[in-house]
Formats: sequence, C-alpha cells, structure tokens
Amino acid sequence: MSSKATISKKAERLLHTKSGNRCAMCKAVLVDVGNPLAACVGENAHIYGEKPDAARYDAAKDSSFVNSEQNLIFLCCNCHKKIDTDVASYPANELFELKAQHEKWVTQKLEEESVSYSFAELEVLAKYLVSSTAPTQTSSSLSLLKIDEKIKKNSLQDVQKYITMGLSSNFTIEDYLNRHPDPLLATKLTSIMAQRYHELKASKLDSYEIFDELWTFASGNNSDFSYKAAGLGILTYFFEKCEVFEK
Repeated sequence: MSSKATISKKAERLLHTKSGNRCAMCKAVLVDVGNPLAACVGENAHIYGEKPDAARYDAAKDSSFVNSEQNLIFLCCNCHKKIDTDVASYPANELFELKAQHEKWVTQKLEEESVSYSFAELEVLAKYLVSSTAPTQTSSSLSLLKIDEKIKKNSLQDVQKYITMGLSSNFTIEDYLNRHPDPLLATKLTSIMAQRYHELKASKLDSYEIFDELWTFASGNNSDFSYKAAGLGILTYFFEKCEVFEK
C-alpha cells in the first residue's frame, strides 16, 4: 500500500519521528526500534494518491509534493485500508487535520515527559549506553557554538523544535551526572556518544539520519515517551557540548 520506492528515506524518517512511531489514527506503536533488522509494521500512507487509480488522486498535485512528508500520514495496515476503501469518510482535508492533530499530540507528550522524566529513566539509559559500546578515548572540545548556528551548520532545521525541547532538560542531565556515584560516567557517555556519531557519519548518512539514529540509540531503542524524552535530553546535552555533530 505504501510506495517506498518513491518516498525518500529522509521523508520516511521525518514522518516516523513526527508521528512518534505511532499510527495517527489508533495510536498503536508501529516501528520495532529495538530490532534494526525488523521490517516497519506501519505504512507511509499517501493523503493525495500517487497514481490515477489511487485514493484521493489529484492530477493537479505535483509528484514531488505527493511523495513528500507533508502528504504522508503514518498508519497501521488496518487504518490505511480503512481510509483508502472509504474515501468519502476520509477526504484529504480531514486527513491533513488528523495528521496535524496527531503530530501535535506527539509533541505535547514529549514536552510533558521532557519536564517530568526522572533519574530512574536516566539510570536505565546510562546502563544501556555503557553496556552497548566499548568507549574509546576522544578529544573533548570546550568551544560552544550558539545552538541555532550549530543547527544551521548541520542542516537540522527540520528537527529544531526537538533539539530545543531536549535542551530544556539539560539541568536534569547535569544534575544526574553530578550526583552519580561513578565519577567517570560523564566521560564514558561523552566517549560513547561521540564514537557512535563518528560511526554513523562514516556510514555516509546525512545529518538528519544521524540525529534520528542517535536519538534512537540514546533512548535505549525504546518507543515509550518517557524514555524518548530522556534519550532526547541525553542527545541534546552532548549536542550542546559539541561532542556530536559538526562544531
């Protein structure tokens, strides 16, 4: 039902991020982020159909728009079938509204968790990160860029609101690291995040793909909003410290 061949990887990743890896209609979790080899169980549904025989096809719509993230809604297979077999009940304008409301809900959930997650979530994620990677020595830079300049330099404008959201919990991350009984934890996490960043960069991913992979990694491959928020806090903490992404 989805047309993966004509949808760019960036558009697909951005759609999944903005959808919280959940169906926009029934809210079911759709991506098995814990298994990078697993097929996505969700579908990238077109609002305006891609082909003449597709639901809600409009010949006036340019193909670049039709296959863009703006014209896609992330759904489970059952909900995708529902909107395409009952077009009268699901016209394009209502699906755009459904998409907008769902993405707003995801943002609100992340914002709520960004100010309410605790040391408990951070402890789980810190243990996961330390056990998942053997840290290597990396040089640390104390020269900080203004966040907006760094976002622009790394072409991360599409996820700027998430970076801003994550940075709002920097005090929690700093407090956790300062209170932790292992005085080397901050150094270990710095090394691990920097190492993972350089591995992803070496694999020729673009900046947004790297951000998405690092967020998933820092969240312990967990789609729960509390862990996604804590993982976003960890990622943006090291983003601000210039340990990940270009200075």
